[in-house]
This record gives sequence, C-alpha cells and structure tokens, in this order.
Amino acid sequence: MTWSKTAALVCHSLAISPMLLGGLVYAIRDSYLPYHAAATTYAWQELEPGVQTLFLAMLNGAGSLMFLTALTLILLLIIPFRQNDRWCFWAIPLIGISAMLITIRAAVLVDLTTPANPPWQWLFIVIGFFISGLFLSYKK
Repeated sequence: MTWSKTAALVCHSLAISPMLLGGLVYAIRDSYLPYHAAATTYAWQELEPGVQTLFLAMLNGAGSLMFLTALTLILLLIIPFRQNDRWCFWAIPLIGISAMLITIRAAVLVDLTTPANPPWQWLFIVIGFFISGLFLSYKK
C-alpha cells in the first residue's frame, strides 16, 4: 500500500473510531446522558416508566445503528479498500458523512430548542477525517 493509501486508511479509521465507541455507548445505555436531562428538564428517575422505555428504545436504537454503520465501514476498509476497489473510496466517506450529518442535525435541533448543550461541534472533525481519507485514497 502506498503512503497515501495508508494515510487514507488512518484518516478513515480515526473517523470511524468515535462512531464505533459512541454507538456502543448509546446502544448499551440504561438511562439518558446529562445533556438529555438538561433538554427534558427532568432527571431520569422523574420520568414515567413508559417515557423511560421510549427514550431507551430511541437511544439504544440510534446507538445500535451507529455501531452497525461503523462495523460496515470497517468491513469496507478491510476488504474492498485494501483490494483497491475504487468504488469504496467514495462509499466509505459518503456513508460516514451521511451518518454524521444526521447526528449533527439532531444534536443542533436539541441545542437550539432546549437548554441542553449536546457535544456536536467535534463531529465536524470526523467529517474532516472522512474527506481527507477520500482525497488521500486517490492520491498517487
């Protein structure tokens, strides 16, 4: 593998890592995070059981989808990327950036309409890694 393909692999790996970790954290949560409490203005224990169930279903579902997306991207890096299949040079960043933009949209909505401050700004760094990985994939 050339230095640019290795650098692209590193960029994509750095972008996928927070998706994998964040997805896992959300997938296994048994309550919401502090910024969720700030958004709802209720402590977890103050929520009715049905509302807790709904929140957990959404948190765990969103986390599981992000975790699965990260695993899919890892698989794309391991097989077609390393085999130099050019279609995956675009597929990897498009899938990753799409997942980040959906996450950013949701977090910004919470940030703008509630007292909560979800940590969404750092997701632009993840997008930057995906974009860098795309350009490095094609560099000779």
